[in-house]
Amino acid sequence: MEEKTEKVKGEALQIIEAFEVPPKLVVFDLDYTLWPFYCECRSKREMPSLYPHAKGILLALKEKGIDVAIASRSPTADIATAFLNKLGLSSLFVAQEIYSSWTHKTDHFQRIHSRTAVPFNSMLFFDDENRNIQSVSKMGVTSILVGDGVNLGSLREGLIQFSRNWNASQKNKQKWLSKYSNKPDTSNPAA
Repeated sequence: MEEKTEKVKGEALQIIEAFEVPPKLVVFDLDYTLWPFYCECRSKREMPSLYPHAKGILLALKEKGIDVAIASRSPTADIATAFLNKLGLSSLFVAQEIYSSWTHKTDHFQRIHSRTAVPFNSMLFFDDENRNIQSVSKMGVTSILVGDGVNLGSLREGLIQFSRNWNASQKNKQKWLSKYSNKPDTSNPAA
C-alpha cells in the first residue's frame, strides 16, 4: 500500500509542478471525495479506507507547501475525526470544518477563510455534490466535482481550472489598474 501511495505522490508532484501558480489552499470534502462511504453509516470501531489516490495527493500537496483543509457537512463529526486520526491524516489539515449545515458549505468556507486568511480565489475545492460546487464557486473558489473520489485526473482538472481562473482574475486586475491607475501591479499574491 505504501509503495502505491509513493507512486501516486510522485505523479501528483509532477502534475503540481507543471503549474506556475498553484492554489494556496486545497479543500476536500470527506464522504465520497476522500473516502468511499458516508461517515454516518459507519462505526468508530471500523478501520476506514481512502480512495486509492487520496493519500498520495494529500502528501504531494503538503510537500509542495500547499495547505489542505476539510469542509464536510457530515452529521457525525466524531466518526469523521476518529477516521482521520486512524488514517494518520489529522495533522495534515490546517482547518477541519466538519459539521452538519444547510448552507451547502458556504459557512464552512467562511470559517476556513477566517482561520487561514487565504482569499477565496486562491483556493481549490473538491466535492462529490454539485450543489456544494455551485454555491462555493459563487464565492470565488475554483470548485471541482468528483465522480468517484479525488484522483490524479481530478487533481489535474482542478489545477487547470484554477490556473484559468487565476489568469483571468489577473488580466481583469491589470485592466482595472491600467484604467484607474498609472502604475502596473507587480505583486503576485499567490506566490
